[in-house]
Amino acid sequence: MRRVISVFILTVGSVLALGVPPSASGETSGAATTGPAVSVGGLHTCALLSNGIAKCWGSNSTGQLGNGNTTDSSSPVVVTGLSGATAVSAGSSHTCAVLSNGTAKCWGSNTTGQLGTGATTNSSSPVVVAGLSGATAVSAGSSYTCALLSNGTAKCWGFNGNGELGNGTTTNSSTPIFVSGLSGATALSASSTHTCALLSNGTAKCWGSNGEGELGNGHTSIGSSTLVTVTGLTGATAITAGRSHTCALLSNGTAKCWGYNFNGELGTGNNNNSSTPVLVTGLGAATAVSAGSSHTCASLSNGTAKCWGYNFNGELGNGTTTRSSSPVPVTGLSGATAVTAGGNHTCALLSNGTAKCWGSNARGQLGNSTTTNSATPVFVTGLPGLTRRATALAAGSAHTCALLSNGTAKCWGSNNTGQLGNGTTTNSSTPMAVTGMSGAIAITAGNLHTCALLAKGTAKCWGYGGDGALGTGTTTDSSTPVAVTGVSGAIAITAGTAHTCALLSNGTAKCWGYNGNGALGTGSTTDSLTPVVVTGLSGATAITAGTVHTCALLSNGTTKCWGSNGDGELGNGNTTNSSTPILVSGLSGATTITVGEGHTCAAVSNGTAKCWGDNFFGQLGDGTTADSSVPKTVTALSGATAITAGHRSHHTCVAVSNGTAKCWGDNFFGQLGNGTTTNSPTPVVVTGLRGAAAITAGDHHTCALLSDGTAKCWGYNTSGELGNGTTTNSFTPVAVTGL
Repeated sequence: MRRVISVFILTVGSVLALGVPPSASGETSGAATTGPAVSVGGLHTCALLSNGIAKCWGSNSTGQLGNGNTTDSSSPVVVTGLSGATAVSAGSSHTCAVLSNGTAKCWGSNTTGQLGTGATTNSSSPVVVAGLSGATAVSAGSSYTCALLSNGTAKCWGFNGNGELGNGTTTNSSTPIFVSGLSGATALSASSTHTCALLSNGTAKCWGSNGEGELGNGHTSIGSSTLVTVTGLTGATAITAGRSHTCALLSNGTAKCWGYNFNGELGTGNNNNSSTPVLVTGLGAATAVSAGSSHTCASLSNGTAKCWGYNFNGELGNGTTTRSSSPVPVTGLSGATAVTAGGNHTCALLSNGTAKCWGSNARGQLGNSTTTNSATPVFVTGLPGLTRRATALAAGSAHTCALLSNGTAKCWGSNNTGQLGNGTTTNSSTPMAVTGMSGAIAITAGNLHTCALLAKGTAKCWGYGGDGALGTGTTTDSSTPVAVTGVSGAIAITAGTAHTCALLSNGTAKCWGYNGNGALGTGSTTDSLTPVVVTGLSGATAITAGTVHTCALLSNGTTKCWGSNGDGELGNGNTTNSSTPILVSGLSGATTITVGEGHTCAAVSNGTAKCWGDNFFGQLGDGTTADSSVPKTVTALSGATAITAGHRSHHTCVAVSNGTAKCWGDNFFGQLGNGTTTNSPTPVVVTGLRGAAAITAGDHHTCALLSDGTAKCWGYNTSGELGNGTTTNSFTPVAVTGL
C-alpha cells in the first residue's frame, strides 16, 4: 500500500475509512485526517496537533479561529475546548473538526447554517454539529460543510443555492442531510459552490455549480443538485475542489484538472477552460494536490512542491508575483509531506514536523507573527505538536511528564510511588519512557500519580493508588499504567493531589479518589475507588483538579468549582466547602483554568487573567497578599495564552503570546524563573525563555513546552524534576535532556 499525502495523510488505492484527501478552495480547504495536519482557509489557517487539539491563526472576524473572540492573530492560538480531534478543515470563514468518537464540531461564521447546529448564529468557540455520527473526515467550503461517513456515504449542511449539498434541492439546511445516491466514497472536497467525491473504484462524482465546467462532466453553465460522473477519470487517488476548478491526483503520480483556467490553475500551459479532465503538464511524481481559489499546488515525492495559477500575492511561492499556467517549483522548500492551497496563500507540512506558509498575509494567515506578504515560504511560529517530540507537559509534585506526538510518554523526577511509569520506584533526573504506553493524546500529573487520556476515550493511570487515585477499584500503587475502570468517551483528564477527574464528550465529568472536602463533586465527602459522576455538571469544556478542589470551564465561558473553600478558592464569595459544583462569581470569557492548592486562576479571552483564593505568597498576582473569595485581575498582564498553578505550592505562571512566560507568587526555590528567590505578588518575566507554547507548574518547579517540541524547566530539583541530568536547583530555565 503506497502512502501519499494531500494536505493531510491519505492512503492511495484503498478505501479511506479514517481519512480523506483534502481540498482547499479559494474559500475552502479540504478535509483532514488523523495526525498532524495543516488546513488553509480563505484568510485563516488551522493546524491539527498530535495531541488532538488544534491551533488557528489569521483572520478571526467571525470567530473562525475558535478561541472565544473575534480578534485576528498572526500567530497560532489554541481552539478553545477542543480535544480528541482527528481532522480539521478551514473554510472561508468557518472551521470544522472531526472528533475521535465520530462526531464533529464547527466554529466561526454560521449565516447559512454551515456550523450544523440547527441555528444560524455565529460561534467563536466550537459547537457540536447536530445529529452527526460516524464521521471520518470533514471538508469546510465557502458557506457550507460536508462530512464523509465511515460507511462511504456523506452528509452536508449550510448553503445550498447551487445544489452543493447534493440532495436534489437548492434549499439551505442548518443540520446535516445525506448526499443523495452517494456510496463507496473514500474522499470528499467542499469548495466555493461545488462539491466532489472520490469513489473507491478511482472515479469521481461532483455536484453543485458548473458555470466553468468544474463538475467535469463535459457541460458548462448547467449545474446539478445531484451527483454527476466526472468524464473519463480513472485511477484517481485524491480529489480537491477549488473555487471554480477541480483536480485529481492519479495513482501514477500525475494529476488532472478541469474547470476554470483564466489564471492557469489547470496547469496545462495555456489559459483555456476545460469541462473534462486535462493533464497537468511538467508536474513530476506528485504525492498530493490541493486546489486553492485560483491556484493549485502539489507536493512531490522528493519533498519539494510545485504550484501554478494566480500569483498576485506570491501564493505560488517561487519568489515572484507573476502567474504561471504550468507548474513552477516552490523556492527553498524541502521535506514537504503535504501541501494545502487556500484563498491567496499556501502552506506545507514538513517531514520534521514544522510548517511553512507563503502568499497573502494581510490577516496574519502565514502564522509568522507578521502581516507582511511573502512570495517564498516562511516558518509558522509557535506551533508545537507537529513533530515526534513533546506535544504536552505535566508537572506533578516532584516529577514531570511529557506527551510525545507518537502517543507515547516520558517522565522524570521523583518516583517513590511509581509515578514515572517505567516499572520501578527509582528517581530519574532524565526522561524515562512510560512502559507500554501508546495511543495517548493527553497527560496529567498529580501529587504522586500520573494519568494519560487515550485516543479511544479511555484512560490509564500509574503511581500512587492510595485513596483510589488510580481509579482501578483498589488502593494499590502501580509503577506501570493501569486502566481506569468505567471511563469511556473521555476527552480530557486532570489529576489532583489524590483525586483524578475526566471530562466526557457529552459535557459531563467523572471523578475518583480522595473526597474529604468534596473534590469529587458527588454531593458527599466519601472517597471513591472508581469514577463517579459529578453532580449537576453539564456543558463542561475543560476540567482541572487541584489539591482538594476541582473546577470546570463551561461552554458559555463561565466556571464552576467544588471541594475545599477555606481560602475562597471556589470563587463564590464565601469560604464554605461545597461537594457539588457552584458558579464562580463574576467570571466570564474564561479560556483556560488552573487549580492550585488553595487558589484558582483563569486566563481570559482578552489575554488577561484572574485569580482567587489563598494569596499569602502573592499567588493571585494582584499586587497584594490578601486572600480573595472572588476573582481578582492579575496586575499588568496581557497576551496570556495558557495558565498554570502549582499543585501544592503557591505560585502561578502564564505563557504569553510572544513566546515568553511570566510567573508570580512563592519563589523560595526559584520557581518563578527570574533568577532570584524573592517572592513576587505581580508577574515577573521568566529569564531567557523564548518560544514558550505551553506551561505547567509543579509543587516548587515549573516547566515550559517550546514551539520546537523541546522543553525547559526551573526551580526545585532535589528529585531531578527539571530533567537536566542533575539534582541541582535552578533559578532560571534549563533544557530537559533526552526528550
